Amino acid sequence: MRAKGVNQQRWLWAAVALGLLAGGLVLLTQVHALLALAALAALVLLAGLLMGWPFSGVVVLILAALITRYRIDIGPVTVRPEHVAAVAVAGIGFLQAGLERRPLRTTPAIWFAAAWWAVNLLSGAWLNPDRALGLQNAARIALLPLTFFLVYNLIPDEIQWRRAVIFFLAAGVVEAAFGIFARAVYPFGINLGVQVAWNFTEPVPYGTFEEGNLFGSHSASWAILLLMITLAGMRAGEPRRRQALRWAGLGVLLLAVLLSMSRAAWIMFVVGATAVVIFERPSAWSQVNRFLLAAIALPLLLFIILAVTPYLPPTLPFVNRLQSFLNLEYDPTFSARLSDWALALGDWREHPFIGWGPGSFFAIHGYLRARPAWISNLTVRLLQETGVMGMVMFAGFFITLLAPGVKVARQQRDRMRRGRLLGLVISYAMLVGLAYQSTDGIWLTASWVHAGLIAAGVYVLRREQRLKIKD
Repeated sequence: MRAKGVNQQRWLWAAVALGLLAGGLVLLTQVHALLALAALAALVLLAGLLMGWPFSGVVVLILAALITRYRIDIGPVTVRPEHVAAVAVAGIGFLQAGLERRPLRTTPAIWFAAAWWAVNLLSGAWLNPDRALGLQNAARIALLPLTFFLVYNLIPDEIQWRRAVIFFLAAGVVEAAFGIFARAVYPFGINLGVQVAWNFTEPVPYGTFEEGNLFGSHSASWAILLLMITLAGMRAGEPRRRQALRWAGLGVLLLAVLLSMSRAAWIMFVVGATAVVIFERPSAWSQVNRFLLAAIALPLLLFIILAVTPYLPPTLPFVNRLQSFLNLEYDPTFSARLSDWALALGDWREHPFIGWGPGSFFAIHGYLRARPAWISNLTVRLLQETGVMGMVMFAGFFITLLAPGVKVARQQRDRMRRGRLLGLVISYAMLVGLAYQSTDGIWLTASWVHAGLIAAGVYVLRREQRLKIKD
């Protein structure tokens, strides 16, 4: 029976892959679209045949979330691999759940995420100056909570969750390595993913992400998670070869963070690494001691670095970027963002309760500085697009996602399980709470896959605790 079920799953994956490829045949005039769909079809087929369901669904969602820059423009609609992957995986998952009459799991965080999407839909259909654009963006935003829901439901036990976290980290290291490689070959006239703009003193790699800030922020997020797991592995006495491999991966991620030239990513990693050092030991007394030490040492260290920075040669790119912290009022990027935030907050005051709808900032202001107007700050964007109501729903999602994660992590006696879950929680909190206040990436599915791994970890570890109690 098991072999028959596996064969049925493989045939189902093959049918989906062929469907994606056949859909691409209508786009023969768009070579990039055809190649992207063909690559995604191959990815779906390979994952389904080699890994089996449901882990293959998680793999597809993770990989699709990390190749956001390879989008397809079909008329006014932009389609990314993550959109197609979410629909394909949802189709297979819902079909199997229906055939097996298996109930789907939900959490308060899922309901808050769905409520946040409902506010986007309402404001987009009601108040967006470009109603068609608002509904189109609301449809894409629906795939974000859907991705979160899928990752949560596709991980049935602790073993599969551990495999998913490892794959998530491995994919992040490969993504960072590709960005580093792209930066290394750029001087030879080969651009595999490097951003050059008027406000950059140095070419910035973005790998397969949308832009350099997101590349740096997510690399910092993976670095924080890997640092927690590495320290937990050292405490648990894991083999040195495995520890050395983790330190090597951490080095790749930190180099990517440095090359990204993203000040938000730099700050995020420093704060996140400090949180890891404070909480990596379960002892409350040790945590208090380390917190007090960090509260004294970290500001002193930052003061010393900023005090020495003005005496270093500004021709060095990293020094120039550090020196910008001392005169942010003259920094063109920071000034432009402040101007955009002021416009967005002005819009919000006109519709404070429900906002203007997704994508409305561009519909209202058009092009700013010869580029489509967009809001780089997550908090300001939530207020402008969804008002106080959407802000409250998103805050509910954020709290109900992280609070159970912290609680369950503290209950774990196994150092590695605790390290994985707490590392996911800290890195996600830093990503959304700090980095996304400078470059908003909540509209891409990478952070929602991350959130799904947290919720799945809470579920499987709680379930395992209940089973142990019954035994």
